[in-house]
Amino acid sequence: MKTNKALLSKKEFIQKMISMPAITLTPQEADKFIDYVVDESVLMKQVARVEKMERQSKNIRALGLGDKRFLRPAEKFTSSDYLKEFSHDTITLESKKVRGCVAIYDDDLEDVVGIESGTTFKDHIMRMVAAKIANELEEAFYIGDKNGFSGFGSDDIRSLWDGWSYRIRNATTSGDTYYNDVSGGSFVLHADTDFDLGGVNQYIATQNTAAPYNWEFKFSKPIKTLPSKYKMVGLSNLRFCCNDQVVQDYIDALAARSTVLGDQAILGAEKGLKFGQIPIVPCPLIPTNLDDDGRYGQGSHTELLLTPKNNLIVGFQREIKIESQREAADEATYWFYSMRADVAIENVNACVLVTELDIV
Repeated sequence: MKTNKALLSKKEFIQKMISMPAITLTPQEADKFIDYVVDESVLMKQVARVEKMERQSKNIRALGLGDKRFLRPAEKFTSSDYLKEFSHDTITLESKKVRGCVAIYDDDLEDVVGIESGTTFKDHIMRMVAAKIANELEEAFYIGDKNGFSGFGSDDIRSLWDGWSYRIRNATTSGDTYYNDVSGGSFVLHADTDFDLGGVNQYIATQNTAAPYNWEFKFSKPIKTLPSKYKMVGLSNLRFCCNDQVVQDYIDALAARSTVLGDQAILGAEKGLKFGQIPIVPCPLIPTNLDDDGRYGQGSHTELLLTPKNNLIVGFQREIKIESQREAADEATYWFYSMRADVAIENVNACVLVTELDIV
């Protein structure tokens, strides 16, 4: 039973909510808000690297030493062998503004939050807003395109950015929009045509219907396709990202083999599911309705991405605004937020995307 003191605290809390003016978060508060957003997102929390931007534009320069050999036998070393130039490629983050509104109802607030819990007003609002927007941002960062490829309307934030999937698909060949002049292009494998048993089906795991009835897991070929230089720091630095239903299909396939590994997959590995040494990250917001070319909403395919951790980039500008509007008729306060963000990939050459993957 709530005490009068607790009820009074709730009332004072609501009054603070109603009277709070529009605010621009301080850099420290903005950092905390960004951390909250990242905390609610799978890809941003477990795979991507978050860059906090002081201004609307931020350059990230990728440097390399080119293909020229650096070392020579001492007696053959001359001034003509000096390595004087770096090859370079510049990644520019240009933040785009997004706005939204979250309705926070008095009853919900009373049920969830109390002053006595030590939860501050700003922290609570920031967490509620962050939880609301994280999923929308993650989906847009992955599947977005600003060229009308998937037909996203101008009122859809997925039309603001070229997402990671679009960039990888358009970076395979020199001259492609997102081809990396320093390290090279990305790798795209088709689940149907680029695998030994792809013609049988396009699932994450396929068993040959003829002797010796071997299994093909579509995790394997991306590892072989990825250049060896990205494996030198250890396979555990890589990540497989796929829809959670693909992960379940993988677990079911392991279980069907009736092995110790299958039992472990069913029970859940202590440190998370892996293929070999590479962690598998279930990402529910990776679409399952893509067509053969990757158009959103045009088919029933999904994708599998292999890339080093922190190779995917999200930029958040620290200028974040939150303002309130009281609607007495709804017994709610509407919270409007405004923030800026951008998305990029540091090195597309370290990305292998398996397309046209199906769910069992």
